[in-house]
Order: sequence, then C-alpha cells, then structure tokens
Amino acid sequence: MFDPGLKIGETFRNSDIVDRFKCGNMGGMRRSKVTNTLVIVSDYTKGIYHDKWIGGVLHYTGMGKSGDQNIDWAQNATLAACGHNDVDVHLFEVIDAGEYVYCGRIELVDEPYMETQPGEDGIDRKVWMFPIRPVPDNNVKKPAMFVFTDLEDYKTRGKNVDAEYAKVLADKKKHGNKLITTTPTAPVIKKPESKPPVVIPPEIVGKRVKHKAFGVGTITEINGTSIDVNFERVGLKKMGYEFCMNNNMFEFI
Repeated sequence: MFDPGLKIGETFRNSDIVDRFKCGNMGGMRRSKVTNTLVIVSDYTKGIYHDKWIGGVLHYTGMGKSGDQNIDWAQNATLAACGHNDVDVHLFEVIDAGEYVYCGRIELVDEPYMETQPGEDGIDRKVWMFPIRPVPDNNVKKPAMFVFTDLEDYKTRGKNVDAEYAKVLADKKKHGNKLITTTPTAPVIKKPESKPPVVIPPEIVGKRVKHKAFGVGTITEINGTSIDVNFERVGLKKMGYEFCMNNNMFEFI
C-alpha cells in the first residue's frame, strides 16, 4: 500500500499531487504505475461532471467528457477493478479553483451504474457512476449543494441541483473565481434528528455473506459500528454495518 505522506483535509497544489504520486498533471483520473496508484479528482469548479454525495458515499462520474462512456476504457476500468487489482485509489476534491483537498484512500462500495449527464458539448450521454467512500471515513469539507442525507433526500432536492449549480458557477466569476459554497439559492439542509446507536448482533460473527461487488465472504469481527468481512476474492474489507443493511449491500448465505 502506497503512503503519500499527506494529511486528510489539507489543501495541496496540482504540482504537489504530481510530485507525490508520480502521475500526470491533467484530468480527473490519473494512473501512476510508479506508485501503483490512481488519483481521482472531483472538481466542482468546472461543471463538466455531476458528482454527488449520498449518505456518505460519493457517486463519482467516470472518464470521458463527451459521448457515451465506456467502463472498459482507460482508468474507468482501473477504478471498476480497484477491489482486486491492488491499485490504491486516492481522492482529491476541488471546491475552489486550484486548491486540491486530500480526502484519503477510497474503496468501491457498490457496483458501478449508468446515468444520463450532459457532455462537454452540451449533448446528453450515458456516463458511468462509481459509488465510492473514503477509508476510513472522514469529515473532509464537501460542497453543501451536492451533499444529500440519503436517497430520498436526493430524489427531493437533486433534480434541481445542476441548474442551481450553473447559477453558482456564473456567480463565482464575480467573486475572484472562488466557488461560493453558501448562496441564497443553495438548499438548507435540516440537522437530522439523533438516531439510536447502531447495535450489531454478536451472533453474525462467523456468518457467510454474498456482497454485490465483492462476492462471497465471512464476517470475522465487529469493530464499533463496522464489521470486518474476509472475502474470498478481494480479501479483508471493513464495512459500515448500518450502511450495508440499509442498502442491501449483501445477503446472508
């Protein structure tokens, strides 16, 4: 596993990323065979891709600016196989132009899926979305307009977020190219009511499960609100128990 020596939440320049990871200096997906890593960048300042956070999971748009995307092409294939190709994937977010916030290593938590987004040419096309989450999870700053508490919240507010974001992009030109993360048009997210603590039944240790993306495995340990699952194909994974159960990520076999 490659350690870039970066602190989660810190801001870096593009040249810092190139120097640490030995990768290219352009694009949202940058493969380095020197460090055996894939750097992915979620850049909210360009308005080309429409990434969003839903329930702590980043739905990240694949590679390709126009036309239908191909999951078997270039770094889309690398990210799709990150659970078993031994490539470390590291996430950066750009909320203000030129400022790359390090979010740490990520893992794919569900199968990639397709949705429709406008391309660089403005024409709708099919893109691949990759559900990913930092490991371990963290509270790195995220753009409020693209953060949704759950799928129902996204269905309620998400249909207008791209239009609202277009207004933000136009407005940012008037403010020194800074992306305004708090605007009158941005939706107000109510503070969720406190939920009861997650209780994981101890008898699930030793049970076998079948995960949508990782295949068959055995639950080996409970750590707080997470479980350790040793998968036959991809090895040990730490997974949020409540997230897995609420989203039917696996079934007991």
